Amino acid sequence: MLKNYFSISFRHLLRHKFFSVINILCLAIGICFSLLIGVYVLNQYHINASIKNVDNQYIIKSKWKVKEMGLEITTFGPLAKTLRKEYPSLVKNYYRYNPVTNVVSAGDKFFKEDISIGDTSFIAMYGFPVLYGNPQRPFTDNSSAVITETMAMKLFGEQNALNKVISVLTTANGAKQDYKVSAVIKDIPYNSITSLFPSNYRVFVPTAGSRYYGGNDPSEGWNSAYEISMLELQPGKSVADLAAPLKQLLAKYTTETVQKNLVINPVSVKDYYLKDNNGAALRMIVILSLAALFILLMAVINFVNINIGTSAYRLKEIGLRKVFGGAKRQLIAQFITEAMILTGIAALIALGLYQALRPVFDQVLNTRLESVFHFNLSTSGYLLALAFITGFIAGIYPAFVLSSARVINAVKGKIDAAKGGLVLRKSMLVVQFTLAIIVFISALIVSRQVAYVFSK
Repeated sequence: MLKNYFSISFRHLLRHKFFSVINILCLAIGICFSLLIGVYVLNQYHINASIKNVDNQYIIKSKWKVKEMGLEITTFGPLAKTLRKEYPSLVKNYYRYNPVTNVVSAGDKFFKEDISIGDTSFIAMYGFPVLYGNPQRPFTDNSSAVITETMAMKLFGEQNALNKVISVLTTANGAKQDYKVSAVIKDIPYNSITSLFPSNYRVFVPTAGSRYYGGNDPSEGWNSAYEISMLELQPGKSVADLAAPLKQLLAKYTTETVQKNLVINPVSVKDYYLKDNNGAALRMIVILSLAALFILLMAVINFVNINIGTSAYRLKEIGLRKVFGGAKRQLIAQFITEAMILTGIAALIALGLYQALRPVFDQVLNTRLESVFHFNLSTSGYLLALAFITGFIAGIYPAFVLSSARVINAVKGKIDAAKGGLVLRKSMLVVQFTLAIIVFISALIVSRQVAYVFSK
């Protein structure tokens, strides 16, 4: 029986090429845009997912009553380290860094790079994979540096840059500080640790022994609150357990003025990207998701309208099949099979459109969507589910309408309830145009939201 469904479906598609092409192209465009937006949304939700023990990772932010006293994203340099030292049963690890930009050189190659001057715990704490070097001890001493594979290629023309020397220009009268590369790590995906600021850091040097500022280590003084700090809590501990220790440390090490004006606010790394800046990224994702849904819905409505509007040439076929004993459920299965085949062909075309439009979306959304040749299991599952659900929804209504035609009317080529069907088609057209307007407005909102997020 299934073989007959496919044979009849292909025969129908080839006999009515014009309408088949229109249906396939409309569905392909709808699936393509839904796929582009869907892949982007999946990527956004997976930001920070690869971080080790992400459920226990926190960024220490500051709420100042007087804004001039400090920044929201930074805190006192010794705070995270002191928490680990004085509350080891609560805090498992910590990481602090200062983000700077200066010239990094090797031989006759000079590049202006973003440099992270921080603790040596970040690889073990976040599980970033090491390509060359000792994963257990990536920093051998205070004169060692860790760089990414891209940085190694940029400076030395090869990934294995172990024991090669790089120089970092300091702020102390233009002096340089030399570091020996002790580890090369894989390029780190966008995350809320190494990409907390717009740049993705590719050079990591120890804060201990750093001569960058020409003075004392800024992570060790309680006189300024300008160090980016992170914590990893012990298993089973929550952010609520930090409230009392944080107050005690501020009372112990800071002035009364600071205590009156500062509230320490640890926020989870897991959903930091989505919730930061008052949830700007999350709002953008929701708007994009609705736009994708509406685009796909327009394509489905178009499919239904065309199928019902051109149904007269199928009615005699339906009538004859009923006369010869064809059951209603068999007719429904036939129409749904046809819709599934059309959607399957449309999905294949959508993959080609996706690949062609991917660079454009990368530029618009400042992201990097993966190629169709590198789709992972979740993305492939999303595409299959998208095609199946679209095909089923597109085919279910025409299937029930056409298969419900009475035998006498069907043999004559007349569809039942013509007036009601006309009202429905007109209603769907109104919905289709309304959705088009909503999608246009959503595109304007998203463009402004993207500009806002990137400026932040």
